[in-house]
Amino acid sequence: MKKNDLNQIKGLSIQELLIKIKLLRKEIEDAILDKNMKKLKDLKTVFKKKKDLARMLTIVKQRELLEALEPKEQK
Repeated sequence: MKKNDLNQIKGLSIQELLIKIKLLRKEIEDAILDKNMKKLKDLKTVFKKKKDLARMLTIVKQRELLEALEPKEQK
């Protein structure tokens, strides 16, 4: 994932991120099947996609934690 892509992902809402996460999980499943059937040319594809998934999940978790803290600060 390029730095430019990461900045775009950080600008998305939680709902949009969850949709992207679901699609990325499906891509990972397909890549694993292709790898097992020897159709995948770049063997690092699965590793790269898992890393991207972890980044997205981290951003979602950070946003959820920030939303949980905001109401406490406003009181």
